[in-house]
Amino acid sequence: MLARACAVGALALALAGCASLPRADQAPRARNVIVMINDGAGWGTWDAAAYWQYGRRDGAPYAAFPARYGMTTFPLNTDGAPSGDSASRIGYDAARAWDVAATGDLVLPFAGYRYLAEAATDSAAAGTALASGVKTYNSAINHDNHGDPVEPVSFLAKAQGKATGVVTSVPFSHATPAAFGAQNASRNAYHEIARQMLSEGRLDLIMGTGAPGFDVNGIACDASAANGGGTGCDAPDQFMAIADWTRLAAGRYGADEGGHRWRLIRERAEFVALADGSLRVDGPLIGLPEVAMTLQQAREADVVGRDPATASGTAPVATVPSLATMTRGALRHLQARSDAGLFLMVEGGATDWAAHTSRCGTEWNYGACGSEPEYGRLIEETVDFNDAVAEVVAWVEAHSSWDETLLVVTTDHDNSIPLGPDAQAQPFQPVANRGKGRMPGITFRRTGGHANGLVPLWARGAGAEHFAALVRGRDPGYARHVGLNDGSYVDNTDVARLVRAALAGERPMRSTDAINAR
Repeated sequence: MLARACAVGALALALAGCASLPRADQAPRARNVIVMINDGAGWGTWDAAAYWQYGRRDGAPYAAFPARYGMTTFPLNTDGAPSGDSASRIGYDAARAWDVAATGDLVLPFAGYRYLAEAATDSAAAGTALASGVKTYNSAINHDNHGDPVEPVSFLAKAQGKATGVVTSVPFSHATPAAFGAQNASRNAYHEIARQMLSEGRLDLIMGTGAPGFDVNGIACDASAANGGGTGCDAPDQFMAIADWTRLAAGRYGADEGGHRWRLIRERAEFVALADGSLRVDGPLIGLPEVAMTLQQAREADVVGRDPATASGTAPVATVPSLATMTRGALRHLQARSDAGLFLMVEGGATDWAAHTSRCGTEWNYGACGSEPEYGRLIEETVDFNDAVAEVVAWVEAHSSWDETLLVVTTDHDNSIPLGPDAQAQPFQPVANRGKGRMPGITFRRTGGHANGLVPLWARGAGAEHFAALVRGRDPGYARHVGLNDGSYVDNTDVARLVRAALAGERPMRSTDAINAR
């Protein structure tokens, strides 16, 4: 009756107080949105890092976030190119995912392991789903399966006048940062992707590796190495075209049609100064640390030395910033760029690279392939990611509030199904906690690739409660084995759906409607 009364005229509306009533689809609008993606982190990865770093699972800065869900990650298909239809050929079957029937296979001894390893997303399709809310083929960067571009939420934030940025520990034109800054039919088109990110005016900040001149240990390449001949040195055109790098390094690269030029920083001291506020940059900023490939994961112990205090026993590269420092600097820069708020994506990209070493090792006597699995590096990368999350939490509480800022913490997919030390005999045995600063009991499934299992998602702040309306189902196996929630899970496309709604000040579409709309 009140809604009917609200329609009779301005006087009745004022008398009834209808003007103050929110529409059913209205919700508080998020001023700031931060999405953090620990690439390739299965649930065992999160546990292993938490045990090493804090001595317990609930020590992580996101552990107590009120919104905690599993998340499906499957792509539309694994074709690698658009096939011109909307048919989903991959899904997630909870019963098959936790099937403990023996297979007789030494590598994947249980039916659940085999199912999870059969078909999985790559980071491009997963990044597109997280950024745009569209399921697509593996290799697509914000293109659908018909080959048409789709819009990521970062573009919407920019259109609202917000400052936007991406931060990663791997090359900035790689799949996940590309999904929040570009549109391309193929993730491998690094030159085109880098040019889009640099020239289309959609980003105010870019941080990651991908610039030439230094090797994986942070040492300057000699002339031959800088031209692609040196071990551990990126070729000068590996992740961006030589012409683009030359203009960028000379300070002559225009960031948009308005003539604003990118300010390049490379030295660790510059990143630290940006983070502590002593360096201020008025225009768009790109930070490319003096290292090849990754901040730390690719470093070589024989070059940088040993350090028993690290999870890998390898000394860190001292001349590059941490992901946490980069994140703090990014927030300072973006906050100063716009009064309308900010959108930031932060990726711990090299967690995935460490997990891909599961194809190596001798733990099941199949012979080594050059190195042992990088359990220590896997932990180190997630520890750095956790520290970056802590920086974001601190920034929200010091410079914003949870009423106006939405923070989502998740991954794009599992990689190598990290489980406990005896998981080849005990199905889904969890990683074993052996105390803070001690290597947990962990093994990979020796697949060398991504997996299709549910992954964790945590969220807090403006609109986070609306994930509850997007729940796709409940997985008893996830509840029993993982224990992070009651097994309720959302889909990776729901992250973009919720972010888009939060930016618009609306409630997201319910999951049943969302499924029918795809």
